[in-house]
Amino acid sequence: MRILILGGTRFVGPRLAAALLREGAAVTLLHRSDTGAPVDGTRTIVGDRSMADGLMGLGSERFDVVVDLSAYFSEWTRASATALAGRVGHYVFISSGAVYRPAPELGWPETTPFGPMPIWGRYGHEKVASERLLWQAHADGAFPVTTFRFPFILGPANFVDRESFVLSRIDSVQPILLPGGGEAVNQFVFIEDVVRGLVTAIERRDRSAGEAFNCAYPRGITNRGFVELCASVLGRDAEMLAIDAHALGVASETVDLTDLVFPFPDQHYLLDAAKMERLLGVAMTTSNRQMIEAYVEWWSAAGRSAPRAYARESRALEQLGRTPSSPAVA
Repeated sequence: MRILILGGTRFVGPRLAAALLREGAAVTLLHRSDTGAPVDGTRTIVGDRSMADGLMGLGSERFDVVVDLSAYFSEWTRASATALAGRVGHYVFISSGAVYRPAPELGWPETTPFGPMPIWGRYGHEKVASERLLWQAHADGAFPVTTFRFPFILGPANFVDRESFVLSRIDSVQPILLPGGGEAVNQFVFIEDVVRGLVTAIERRDRSAGEAFNCAYPRGITNRGFVELCASVLGRDAEMLAIDAHALGVASETVDLTDLVFPFPDQHYLLDAAKMERLLGVAMTTSNRQMIEAYVEWWSAAGRSAPRAYARESRALEQLGRTPSSPAVA
């Protein structure tokens, strides 16, 4: 099987490429070359999807499957869908639960109407637009489509400051701010479970083509519970400060990964993942605690990074009479 991965050198991509190679696939990566080293055994093509000629390196090649990991903007998706129409047997798109219109009854199934979720801003709008144009391509016969909608993906070598945000503050005895008291429920999925789901969808196109799948560990956890779980795994205490982000003037209407107060939204986000197990026979089984344990093992071996600094968090701490360098005395 000839498989093209758009992206493939950061977090999901290397693990997916390695898994596909073990299954005997011939794997080609198209990537920018500045986000990580490709997995040994893959063929690489350098291309920047933000450029008009970013896909030129593909020439007229044909592939059995394309896995689109790097479509952050719908125009990038449009370009790849146009370039690969009639040349690929299956288009697997990495989407997000951010495409849904939030509903009061949790968790949201794949039939939940598109929104997107307002807190995700442009990111959500672009994922909705990408899905819409791919489903139209599917209906027009350009190629069969499968989309995967994820919550937050966790695991060793995560380049987004999620697990590390919480763990580094506990480790350095710094307070953790919890907007809304940390009562919002969020949901996670482990990187290795993600890869199993994707490989199965590729191998079982008879069942996956034309389908959207939520891919998530079924049990959500509050933001406060996530911090408590991290502290338990580290065997440390965590100082948590419940805050009103609006009152402190540090609220953001959309998720801003460049300027955090806490790494997960102060808003419920829970997907119904039953369909994937029912149709593909794949369940996301790694528990929230196991996800943290796996990350801590990797993080400890890598040298336990210090907390990254964020302006909004610093402003909130200053208004509370606290700074990262002046933790409470135990």
